Amino acid sequence: MLLKISEFRKRVENHIDVLVADLQETTSRFSPEEAAAWKSSLPKVSHAFSAPLFQPLHVYFGEKGNLSLEYRLPASSSWCDMVLLGAHEGRPSAVIVELKDWQTRTDRPGDVEGLMNRHIGKALHPSEQVRGYAEYCRRFHSAVLEAGAAVHGCVLFTRDSWYGSYKLPPNDGLTGLFPCFAATSSIIDPSLVEFFKTRLTAPHESFAGCFENGQYQQDRNFVRQMAQQVLDPSCGTFELLDNQRFGFALCKAEIEKAIFGPDGSLKKTVIFIEGPPGSGKSVLAGKLWASLAIDSRMQEGNLVLTTTSIAQKTNWEHIFERTAKERGGGGVVVAANKYAPETIPAMGRWMKQFPGKIEEPENWRENNRLINALRGSSWMPDDHMLVSIVDEAHALINPEHSDARTPAGWPIALGPQAYHIVRASTVSVFLLDAQQSFRERESTTVDDISGWAQELGAHVAPVISLAGGQFRCAGAKEYVDWVESLLVSRSHVDLRRLAKSWAKYDEGELEDTGLHIAESLPRELDAVFSEGKKAKLEFRIFDTPMDMESALCQKIEAGATARLIASFARKWRTKDVAMPHNLQPDMQDFQITCVRGDKTFTWSKPWNVVPGGKDYAAFIQGSPGSQISMDPLAEVGCTFAVRGFDFDYIGLLWLGDLTWRKGTWQVWPNEVHETGVRGILQRAKREKDPFGPNHQALLQRVQQAYRILLTRAIKGVYLWFEDAETREYVTRSSGLDQVTYPY
Repeated sequence: MLLKISEFRKRVENHIDVLVADLQETTSRFSPEEAAAWKSSLPKVSHAFSAPLFQPLHVYFGEKGNLSLEYRLPASSSWCDMVLLGAHEGRPSAVIVELKDWQTRTDRPGDVEGLMNRHIGKALHPSEQVRGYAEYCRRFHSAVLEAGAAVHGCVLFTRDSWYGSYKLPPNDGLTGLFPCFAATSSIIDPSLVEFFKTRLTAPHESFAGCFENGQYQQDRNFVRQMAQQVLDPSCGTFELLDNQRFGFALCKAEIEKAIFGPDGSLKKTVIFIEGPPGSGKSVLAGKLWASLAIDSRMQEGNLVLTTTSIAQKTNWEHIFERTAKERGGGGVVVAANKYAPETIPAMGRWMKQFPGKIEEPENWRENNRLINALRGSSWMPDDHMLVSIVDEAHALINPEHSDARTPAGWPIALGPQAYHIVRASTVSVFLLDAQQSFRERESTTVDDISGWAQELGAHVAPVISLAGGQFRCAGAKEYVDWVESLLVSRSHVDLRRLAKSWAKYDEGELEDTGLHIAESLPRELDAVFSEGKKAKLEFRIFDTPMDMESALCQKIEAGATARLIASFARKWRTKDVAMPHNLQPDMQDFQITCVRGDKTFTWSKPWNVVPGGKDYAAFIQGSPGSQISMDPLAEVGCTFAVRGFDFDYIGLLWLGDLTWRKGTWQVWPNEVHETGVRGILQRAKREKDPFGPNHQALLQRVQQAYRILLTRAIKGVYLWFEDAETREYVTRSSGLDQVTYPY
């Protein structure tokens, strides 16, 4: 909704109910709370821009409302409250305005730039939020790049004028670039108009229209500079080894044939890279992206790393921003949801406008034809991406399966995500491991994608396998084989025999076989996993989680990375709590009784804290200012958060959802709280037979989760078991019952 400010002000003053109704229709947000927020904030915004300077300028209203009015950045999950569009001294210009209807007088600066300590807990400084939006537009917005437009930003506090603490160190430099102003019912900061006088002083109708309809477009110079940082040997983040190098070379050769063909034409191509946990898929993905971005022969086009979950996206963004040393670096990461030909709010409007015309997901092809006819063009055009590298592709949604039709930010009536990734990309690279699909909506297979690729006229290259290589678990492929055998109900006798290929239990036995224990590791290993003549991975079982945490603390003090993890066998009671670490033990997600001698203790932790409901980088990366940065064991990470990532040591809480009973694995539905398997879980709860088909389907999902959790470590796997019989089975299966402890 593109309006002149003068028109906007008239609508606020005379027809605010109609304006709010229009915003509800645009955003598909019809809650009374949303309507009340608009009715409260819009008059303040109108009042703030009442000076004659603002009247001829444009303000854009996006598809989704929050405090007031938001513009959705192209191919992004971010929404700007307001963007003023025009020109200054003849140059097109955009000013992004973040509105905060906050009480601020008790807020204090955070520990590092970009954070604030509010009465409800830690929060992202709104100027840092604006900086992210501005840098994204400068690097990835077609209208900005094509017009050479300037992009600025500021913050408006619309409730409280006491915001001086937001300008104090360490945020003084930040607010110098993206300043804060007060614009309440009674006060308008006079410096607000002065800010605009040097940034936005004239209307620019054509630029405003282009900005409104802007597409994702990369600044190739910026992308090349970032790729150089990724490929710098001193970076070390994306170093390839052994089988990874072979897979990289095979993939690069297929891309070369697709993009640099003999006749100069592009060849639509689909490439698969398969590999088990720890085989190096994500590292290969990062290296592949950088090698393409830096290639001077590469024609103009978008080269993106595509993610399939919020946890994965925020962590990849963090990695690229850290590498680029700029917030804009995360813009090369595009979520799979952004490949849809239409947004979910717009789909709602079409369905309301043409009832009964958009059919069930089984008829998604016809639905796509209809949407294209209604729109005239796709929200994500065909071949808009030159190369899409899809990490964790096993998590892609295929709504042809009824269990995949769960809320996930994807318009299921328009069909499979993978189909649209192939449609919208010249080259699509899918990195996947089918056994890591543990949620119901993760329902896409290699055969599925191959079929859609042929339908779209794409060449399907031979599958590239990374099997045989192992870069976690101390390089012990045999350990991963043992984990997989453990989870398919092999007897402990067979498993003990299998474990002999990778486990040695005491120094004498190691010396007799000529194996070498790395000097950097302690000599008192409970069990040592080996490949060839290397022995590095610890495997230990503890009596209490308190003991396990103490052992992990020693590793952290020695410079290692470590995290506590668990399957979703506890309710996430603290999900919406601002400061869960400060809760008393009986209010935490985990409350486990530990006995030491004649004393009893309660060990308590919250689940992984996710700022804003989506920033999993806080847990994985230990972002500055987070509790994890100060105490890496302050929280327990779930399967969803840690899939695709690793640490030197993990402490796994093996809970009561998966237990060993009478020679087989058994799942307990009442102990499973994973929302990603809600349909299967509900059917299993209704099924009386604990070994019926629905229980077995749930069992498979939970086993897949434990496979992921057990393969996150590089140097050591530490475990605590809630169930004694399960502990005994795993202990005997690993041979740990033979260990003579030297301490």
